[in-house]
Amino acid sequence: MSSYLDTMITKVRNTIAHATDSVRKGFFSLTGEASVSVNQLAEFIKEHKETKTECKYLLGNYYYFSHLQENGVRYYLETNGHYILQLDANTKDQVLIAYRSYKDKLSLDTPIKFPKMN
Repeated sequence: MSSYLDTMITKVRNTIAHATDSVRKGFFSLTGEASVSVNQLAEFIKEHKETKTECKYLLGNYYYFSHLQENGVRYYLETNGHYILQLDANTKDQVLIAYRSYKDKLSLDTPIKFPKMN
């Protein structure tokens, strides 16, 4: 009985998550804006095949400096292992995201509006 109930709860959660995702995508397609968290954007930069990453050993630690340019947006990511120190996303005319771990009160998982780029 317990496994049946667990299966049903999992199905309900998946259905709700799918419905929420569909509503969010529909809303963002209407408004022309999407939300992305600092963590999600950092993963996008790390995993992108055109990202150029440089590793430096400084002050007894390894630091990673990643650069990516795609669709008119320049991305810069600075990490110390898995810890995000700095993340920037800029167009030629506009700062989209400027995250600094040492001064931002923003949570790494807080959604930030990110305009659609053509």
